[in-house]
Amino acid sequence: MCASRSTTREVLILAGTRPEGVKTAPLIRRLLDDPRFTVRVADTGQQPGRVAEALLPFGLRPEVSLRPQRRSGSLAELAAALITGVDDLLAHHRPAAVVVQGDTTTALAGGTAAFWRRIPIVHLEAGLRTNDLDRPFPEEANRAMLARIAALHLAPTEAARANLLAEGIAAEAIAVTGNTVVDALEDLIERGAARPPAWVEPTRKLVVATAHRRENWGEGVAATIDGLRRLARQRPDVQVVMVAHPNPRLSAEVSAGLAGIANTRVTPPLAYPQMVGLLRMADLVVTDSGGLQEEAATLGVPLLVTRDTTERPEALAAGRGELVGTDPELLLSAGLRHLATPRASAVGSPFGDGRAAERCVAAMARLLDVSARRVTQVRRTIGAAT
Repeated sequence: MCASRSTTREVLILAGTRPEGVKTAPLIRRLLDDPRFTVRVADTGQQPGRVAEALLPFGLRPEVSLRPQRRSGSLAELAAALITGVDDLLAHHRPAAVVVQGDTTTALAGGTAAFWRRIPIVHLEAGLRTNDLDRPFPEEANRAMLARIAALHLAPTEAARANLLAEGIAAEAIAVTGNTVVDALEDLIERGAARPPAWVEPTRKLVVATAHRRENWGEGVAATIDGLRRLARQRPDVQVVMVAHPNPRLSAEVSAGLAGIANTRVTPPLAYPQMVGLLRMADLVVTDSGGLQEEAATLGVPLLVTRDTTERPEALAAGRGELVGTDPELLLSAGLRHLATPRASAVGSPFGDGRAAERCVAAMARLLDVSARRVTQVRRTIGAAT
């Protein structure tokens, strides 16, 4: 799909979850500073309130907020509501391009609505693959389906580019940019905004954990909690912090599983700067989250991935993480080994150099055929937080 030349350079950026808010923030800021573009940020409401929360530390806010009605909580219900809501936005504003991020229902629904209206789709963080439709579910399929309809694929790594080329995506439609999460992390750290919660005990080793992947619901989450419980009991000198998912059922499950163990803490989701501050203090991260794999590897924190495969193999290849699945014994033995080993220093990130947003904007300018004139770095206020 090719974009026709037009005087309109409005870009609609869709985000529905906190990770989408974090990873689109550097791109939004870069586009706002570029007079060739007008930016509109829409919160689809997939995770109510979480996008605004994620954008706030970067001085941004969504201009539009959708409110999808949910009763059953099914993926079909959510996707239908999001497609309808995004389609109404597109009919109203007719942007020159729509940016979707990652592998969420927002990304797939927003991309589908844009494709049906023949609006070019820019896929941020394209090309990640496990080649197993069940892991992660349904995210692996969401990414693959978006690849068939996107006009521009912003691949974070060379491995992601190779995946897209293997699927027949034209090389000229792919730009290797790095991952914008590295830009976001560096920005928060440079501004001194990444501070841990006051309850972190700096004299004790710290394990930070999360569990939320849909394919791990039930037995997988229970087994992960079992492994963390054993780890906490064998290392009572270590503080184990489980950051719960917004899903109330998952939150209740992890709280019950770690109840009564003095050196564990279950905390609700933290504001992103606090979460980054917590990760910087960590000696070990245990997670099934894709974003935390990137963040831990970027910060140089040893990482145990509680999955059988990952679409982010760069962290493993760099020696900054390992797969342990949801076997409690594997989690325990690997956790004890890492906690007994001095943390090695790490330089750089396997996911980028902090200039991803800059490369994304350059690729989008080529897609939309906008002038390559010198960009004046004047901060504009569209979408900026007051």
